[in-house]
Amino acid sequence: MSFEQCHSINALMSTFNKSWSIEGGWAIDLFMGRETREHKDIEIALFRVDQLYLIEHLKDWDFNKFFKGEFYPWEKEF
Repeated sequence: MSFEQCHSINALMSTFNKSWSIEGGWAIDLFMGRETREHKDIEIALFRVDQLYLIEHLKDWDFNKFFKGEFYPWEKEF
């Protein structure tokens, strides 16, 4: 059992002073205390009102949005 991805995200977000959580398959596995399947990604959630704070927290990252099957640069709109 390895929760390395979850620990990495937790470390990355440890200084983010807004509410956030791990979601999706990893959330279920964390609740169960064991990895139930292989995961190819990890989802996090936060309140929409805090999304611009996340961009500041991860200022060295590139952000995109996915709309109608295509990726587009996210222009910090809500």
